[in-house]
Amino acid sequence: MQELANLERHTKALLELEEYPEDFSEQLEKLVSERHERVKMILADQERLSRETFEDVQQRTRDLKVLLEQNKARIRQKLLTAKQGKKSVSVYKMYQK
Repeated sequence: MQELANLERHTKALLELEEYPEDFSEQLEKLVSERHERVKMILADQERLSRETFEDVQQRTRDLKVLLEQNKARIRQKLLTAKQGKKSVSVYKMYQK
């Protein structure tokens, strides 16, 4: 559960930055993916999984979803900017040949 808390803390810190870094989309994707894998591991451990743990993971997931929804407009803008930048680089490379 500590690793899950660390991933959530890093995700929250990333989302709360005043200005997102250039590699924001990669960082966010990595953190969310790692969290997803950690949740799968916690839920798969049937011997140690208690009702409290399940409900805790469930609530934490809801909280993360709310945080992502609160920052949805900023995230979308950053992802669109990153996508446009990648397209520009692709077009530039195409003309360089």
